[in-house]
Amino acid sequence: SGAASSASGAGAAARFGHRYYASTTIYGDTPHSSCGELDTKELVSGTQYHAVASAQAMQDDFPEDLHGGGCGWVCKKANGTIVDRCDYEHSNSTLADSKPVDGCSCVQTGSCMCGRAKNVTQEAIHTARMGCFTCGRGRFLRRTPYGLDDTDANEIVGDEIKVVVADVCPYGPNHMWCPARPGEANAAGALNHLDFATRPPDAIRYNNNFFVFTPEPCAEELVQRMRNKTTCPASAWPDA
Repeated sequence: SGAASSASGAGAAARFGHRYYASTTIYGDTPHSSCGELDTKELVSGTQYHAVASAQAMQDDFPEDLHGGGCGWVCKKANGTIVDRCDYEHSNSTLADSKPVDGCSCVQTGSCMCGRAKNVTQEAIHTARMGCFTCGRGRFLRRTPYGLDDTDANEIVGDEIKVVVADVCPYGPNHMWCPARPGEANAAGALNHLDFATRPPDAIRYNNNFFVFTPEPCAEELVQRMRNKTTCPASAWPDA
């Protein structure tokens, strides 16, 4: 069902004039993000931007020589058997009863700092390439993971917002929501996931709503703020 969901997600994005489809969560502001210790609240203060963490699949290149380097994971079944990934099972209509198969759980390895996106492969064309210091614009949909069979909910709610990637959502501790590799889907069937540091607008009545979006260059003011504050090397920047 993951492939079917991701295909329909791409179709929903295109219908609303956007390139990509994502599931979303909220984690709140952090003073020390993975994109070089950025303060997410300070970063977007006074701007139209929402700071987000993008899924590991969307920023899959991490410097090995930085802060313990790399970004990996180790997953185990409840009986201790090591597996590559955790699978999830839930009813067709909602993620509310979702649970990992065989009691599977994962932990992060490496620091997952200063992630950038490798070039996209043909198999992963619906996974957005959005590492640290990248931006986009998008709209929330009324559809949520708690009404997956409500096809009428694929409609826009609220105004367009801008997002800036200031952090990472690593697969290890977030294996239900944040895919590990480009082309892989999460438990909600989405190939992309954005974890919001900045709370979405109140008008959305937010409940993990799906989101359609298109990457675009960051505003120059925001670029300067990030360059002035980040501890990431120049090689971590998307234009390097």
